[in-house]
Amino acid sequence: MIIFHMSGSGQIQLWQFLLELLSDSGNAGCITWEGTNGEFKLTDPDEVARRWGERKSKPNMNYDKLSRAL
Repeated sequence: MIIFHMSGSGQIQLWQFLLELLSDSGNAGCITWEGTNGEFKLTDPDEVARRWGERKSKPNMNYDKLSRAL
């Protein structure tokens, strides 16, 4: 599993968080690699958004908000 250190500002970037989830096969219920070209699929986008909100201390995070950052 990959765990990223915080950037100079002390905040993890969304792409780092997604890569962290993708590196752990235990997260296959919510995000998985798709094919061989670096594509991934959010199999449970609401769960990914919930976890992102938890990481960022934003309990109102939802997929609509997360998708804007993608």
